[in-house]
Amino acid sequence: MISRKILLAEALLISLAACSQPAGTLPAASPTATSTNLATAPVTVATATQIPTASETPVPLTLPAVAAPALVRIDFQDANNGWGIAANGHGYVLRSEDGGSSWLDATPPGAGSIGFSAVLSVLDSNHAWVLVPATDFFSGTLYRTGDGGVRWNSSTTPFGGEFIQFTDESHGFALADRGVSVGSEAVELFQTTDGGATWSSVFHDDPGQAAASDSLPLAGIKNGMTFRDARTGWVTGSIPQTGQVYLYMTQDGGVSWAQQNPSLPAGYEAYQYLTQAPVFFGQEGFLPVTIYLPGKSVLTFYTSQDGGLNWNGDPANAGQTIPAGLAAIADTQHIWSWDGGATIYSTSDGAQSWANRPASQDLSGVLSRLEFVPGFTGWALTQLDNAGHSQLYRTTDGMNWTPLIIH
Repeated sequence: MISRKILLAEALLISLAACSQPAGTLPAASPTATSTNLATAPVTVATATQIPTASETPVPLTLPAVAAPALVRIDFQDANNGWGIAANGHGYVLRSEDGGSSWLDATPPGAGSIGFSAVLSVLDSNHAWVLVPATDFFSGTLYRTGDGGVRWNSSTTPFGGEFIQFTDESHGFALADRGVSVGSEAVELFQTTDGGATWSSVFHDDPGQAAASDSLPLAGIKNGMTFRDARTGWVTGSIPQTGQVYLYMTQDGGVSWAQQNPSLPAGYEAYQYLTQAPVFFGQEGFLPVTIYLPGKSVLTFYTSQDGGLNWNGDPANAGQTIPAGLAAIADTQHIWSWDGGATIYSTSDGAQSWANRPASQDLSGVLSRLEFVPGFTGWALTQLDNAGHSQLYRTTDGMNWTPLIIH
């Protein structure tokens, strides 16, 4: 789902680009892949979020069914098992064991209202965390389960959102929004080693607070976080400056950060960029990058073969660039991108080349989430309509979409 901050960042970049970007065709550039190296960076953190390695057998569920949930979040682990958040009534935490055809009520007892503001983090079919923010959004209650949502534990948190990721059952990170202004955002990073029962602050960049650090600068709107393990992570986003790919890496669990600078083809320094959180499959990684060209925006993927130390890509290569859309990275070979319109784009060679195919549904302007598991099984979720309903679709071939929720 596109977060409100991504939409804010895109609007800011587009408005500034209109004033600063040159008109004309794309500049010529060498198709040679480019890279950036952080191997010597000082060692002193979602979808798009890293694909977890946990693969436990799901616990058989005995939970009540929920008819026609108004889904606002989905997270599928395979073709059958998925989690969701629904916003109708007082809100629900949901589980599905049949690919989204039906949903079970796994809402933690006493959770109160759950909806758009709830943050869902899923490790596997059994282990998930749901953060319900307090009214001030600077604190919250975190619910955690290890049996598929049958039983939950809860604890208070010193943050109310907005990105949470667990690399295993014990280790997790939370990147909290501490205030946004034009072109900048203060954040604070928290870490847990006990599954979310307790959290400690390891970094913040608010210059008005003691012990602030600018290694992850105040400038820039942060739109994603990925940790590959308990020490190595990335924060992505955008900044209203040309030629700046917003990508920061930590190798010490988020205490300090260093900027990575993927090389840009000649002439591409004149454009503005929005990066989204990288996705990793072991050492192999994919970094989605939106480029704001004159009159249009396009999507390309930088790739890594060494766990994110180096990123390679060539956005000047027309074969590796597609119209901007929601991206779903299924595995190391299959990636899908769709804006909800008549055409869906896909790759079966790890983003080196793309094919396009017609989509059986037109979800232009209403598509909010695109998700695929390895292969060709995927889901498309729409925004809530004026009646408070959303629609979930499923495909098994990437083209034909079948509605799953009937209102």
